[in-house]
Amino acid sequence: MTNSSPRSTARVATWVLFLGLFGTAVAWSLQELLAYAVVSHACYPDWRPRYLPVVPGTWTITLVITVLMTVAGALALVAAWRSWWKVTSPSAEEARYDLQVGEDRVRFMAFGGLVVGGMVMFALMMNLLALFLLPVC
Repeated sequence: MTNSSPRSTARVATWVLFLGLFGTAVAWSLQELLAYAVVSHACYPDWRPRYLPVVPGTWTITLVITVLMTVAGALALVAAWRSWWKVTSPSAEEARYDLQVGEDRVRFMAFGGLVVGGMVMFALMMNLLALFLLPVC
């Protein structure tokens, strides 16, 4: 399924636009939810907090989750960048004032995916950095 625009934006599939726009945010949400579940169960198995995790390998499990979701977010960011690159080709820039129906929407979604994806990738990278700088519990 591709977009209805007959020119340069027809090369960008709709699902790729949505992947670029929402993929990094979904990856970050999954990383937060899964890592929080693992660490909270290991550090607070009952009403008292622990200084060391009860479950062995908590740091490793959290690292694997964070790396996998960071890679997934990076792939979504690449999809957003490729979509934006396709719709801002020189032929599309020449026809800037002669846009077809739906072309602005595709450019907006592609650029929005770049902006949102960049900010969320920063958050994912900070979560990865926090694993190495802060204690697990």
